Amino acid sequence: IRFVDTAGEVRVGAYLGGSRARLVVSAEATADKVWELSEEVVAIKYLVSPVEAPPYVLGIGLNYLDHINATGSDAPNTPAVFFKGSHSHIGPGEAIVIPAISTLPDYEGELAVVFSKDCKDVSEDEALDCVAGYTVCDDVSARCLQEEKNGTCPGNGGQYSFSKSFDTHAPLGPSLVSTAALGDASGLGLRTAVNGDLRQSSNTSNLIFNIKQIVSFVSSGTTIPKNTVICTGTPDGVGDTMDPPTYLQDGDVVDVTIDRIGTLRNPVSRPADKRGKLGRTRLDFNLDDLLPVAATPASASSSSSAK
Repeated sequence: IRFVDTAGEVRVGAYLGGSRARLVVSAEATADKVWELSEEVVAIKYLVSPVEAPPYVLGIGLNYLDHINATGSDAPNTPAVFFKGSHSHIGPGEAIVIPAISTLPDYEGELAVVFSKDCKDVSEDEALDCVAGYTVCDDVSARCLQEEKNGTCPGNGGQYSFSKSFDTHAPLGPSLVSTAALGDASGLGLRTAVNGDLRQSSNTSNLIFNIKQIVSFVSSGTTIPKNTVICTGTPDGVGDTMDPPTYLQDGDVVDVTIDRIGTLRNPVSRPADKRGKLGRTRLDFNLDDLLPVAATPASASSSSSAK
């Protein structure tokens, strides 16, 4: 995890429970190495995004069959890639601020991949060598700017990036779990709840394009920089396909949980009369409710697959 300690310093460590973390010796990680831990244990004030300033935040659309069927779409022949803005990412507890232009805001709970190094033209067999680990993403989306609806929504010419790129619209967290621990991240339960109401329930094994296929495809002819994040797609259960459609409201709390990674929790702020200038308020919560405790022996030579 990345967190701010009680002295106000940003640290990286493995969660021990009780709002404490054992610090890592080095925050660097590769696909075949876990993080080495020190003996130093510190108190956590609050979590921040496990990825500091990702150079790219990419998304994959239409990557679960049930979501495709619910939206009446056709399955793509290749991963459907879009970009999210460089200021879209925030950490656990930070507010998702909905600007006035977004009248139908929606959640999308997703598994996210984090790159360990610069990669280009990698094969599927080599793909996991590029992956440092996995975290949770909420691919917040402005539905009214995705497609025209009954003359009330303008859409955006069939393009999706603008509708997904607003500031605060890519929460990430709560932890980063290494590829050494999760492999290709298949078989992980994924659940999204709004105000405690379960909306999405699926499994990462249901991805149409798996992690190896996604990493190989997006790196085709393109250098994907280290620390790039890819949000890999959402299952059925988004607000837009509910009956009736149900969108995010001011004061909502969104929880996205993935087994072995934890729960990403963020409040929603819709200051429609303030044009999204409320600021990044932070939600307080019990870390033990959201984070798995790392299995860490007490020795200085210990290591952890989660941070």
